[in-house]
Amino acid sequence: MISQISSRSLEDSAELSSGLASPTSRLSNSFHYDKELLRQCHTYIEQNNHHGLALIARQKGLPPFLRSKVWPILLKHHPFVAHPFIQPDNVPSTADQAKSTDSQLQQSIRKDLRRYMHGIAHSSAEEPLTERELEIFDILERAIKKFVGKWGQIIKYDPALTWIALGLAEWCPPIPNTPWVLLGRDVSSQEKTCVGSVYEEYEKYIRAIPELQNLLLDNPEDQCTPNLRFHEVYERLALVLLHSPESANKRKNNKKSFKVDKFSLPISGGTIEERVSFFIHIFQKLLPELSDYFQDEQILNKFGQQEDGWLIWWLKFCGSKVWSRVDRGRVWDLLLGWRLQSKKLESNKNYYSDKLHISDDLLNKLGPDVFWSVDHNEDNTVRLSKDDSFKDLINDLHIDWKQSPSSSSSEGPLPMLSPPDQKILESFSEAAKPAIPFCKLDPHIELIFVSLALMKAKENILVELDQHEIRTYLSRLPAKSYNLSNKYKEYQVQNGKDVNEQVGEGFKYDYMDSIIYEAGELWRKWLWMGMNGEN
Repeated sequence: MISQISSRSLEDSAELSSGLASPTSRLSNSFHYDKELLRQCHTYIEQNNHHGLALIARQKGLPPFLRSKVWPILLKHHPFVAHPFIQPDNVPSTADQAKSTDSQLQQSIRKDLRRYMHGIAHSSAEEPLTERELEIFDILERAIKKFVGKWGQIIKYDPALTWIALGLAEWCPPIPNTPWVLLGRDVSSQEKTCVGSVYEEYEKYIRAIPELQNLLLDNPEDQCTPNLRFHEVYERLALVLLHSPESANKRKNNKKSFKVDKFSLPISGGTIEERVSFFIHIFQKLLPELSDYFQDEQILNKFGQQEDGWLIWWLKFCGSKVWSRVDRGRVWDLLLGWRLQSKKLESNKNYYSDKLHISDDLLNKLGPDVFWSVDHNEDNTVRLSKDDSFKDLINDLHIDWKQSPSSSSSEGPLPMLSPPDQKILESFSEAAKPAIPFCKLDPHIELIFVSLALMKAKENILVELDQHEIRTYLSRLPAKSYNLSNKYKEYQVQNGKDVNEQVGEGFKYDYMDSIIYEAGELWRKWLWMGMNGEN
């Protein structure tokens, strides 16, 4: 049992940054979702259609209250679960070490769970954990121990394994047949608890669709996917987030040292060391002013040192611990929904459409893949780099534009492109049948560009901070996917304004959606620079 936490020998945590919430109220998520896509999600869940759920997850993200239903389905069929690869630790695995690790594992997990509790706004020494909270933490502890018991000869225990379990428990209820999840560290609760219903903030959306209400609210015995227990979902999630294959060059040459080829990583993914090097390289190219400021402040100069450990949490552990619950959930949707189009099935153009049973209108709403790539064959003005590996990358990313989605999407125009690319899009027939979007980038390379988009969005803040403040800020990003803050609402009330009128649908936006779209723009900018020999 994790009774050690129940003593609550915890200090009061600091006030939440940026005025995100008052001490006694929970944050209100900024959430809106197309009703037709919501119905399609429900249909796919009933059909156990992982193809369709993966498509929605990577294109628009999942409705948060459906993640407990959808994530297990996606993880059961994810390519990285079917063919896992975790980069081994360079640690001797002697019998004595294994015995020592086993004896210390429980203590290490509980220590990291206590760190999570330190971040809860209502924590205090006078408030012991409730029975429900204790049960959830016990389930998390057992799940982590099972994972380490199975994979411990490849990777040793790391605190990130606990934070991944905590991140999963923020959306998927650990206790079977219940709606109870962790509320996250960015919120506090009037009930002085870190546990709440995953449906509470979204009931108006659920009740608006009778099928969803029946699925989620009216059948309490069916609150979780029954065929996968929490520890099984957790193991699969860890395999996806920690997936790190060896470089293709390393496998081919079988050498201990080799040159990182930045033009092969977008397809192969590579090791975490290669990803970090790639991140720093494109950070300098795409955000030069911020990169120069980081250089002045000696940020990112000591890879592998504790000072810049935040970057490992961003790239290797996919935002665990350092990103907020809501923002991280959207990025995990992108990673879990990633699917590579099967080359064996490309010849059968009806294979995926037969599996999806989705209308052209909904495909138009989903739009093209965020990380779609420029096809150099469509415009002779594009000057390709002389680098052979870059030409190989372009060929690997080739898209048959004749089968691409129509530019007349009901969601609005596609993002702005360089002039030659815009001509390509304008040449599409508006009557062209939209294609099912697939991305050719490795999902962890997508994560790098998402991270760069986050850096770009925070640039004005970061250039006002010093070295220590930058590292502290990037090690705990404030939540952004919320409505206007409670302090703003109080200000409006004091001025005699109707809060419900002021904070309406027009004031809501999905912050991480805008970040992910910007990540696609940064990807195409880097690709365009490579086409012109600027990389």
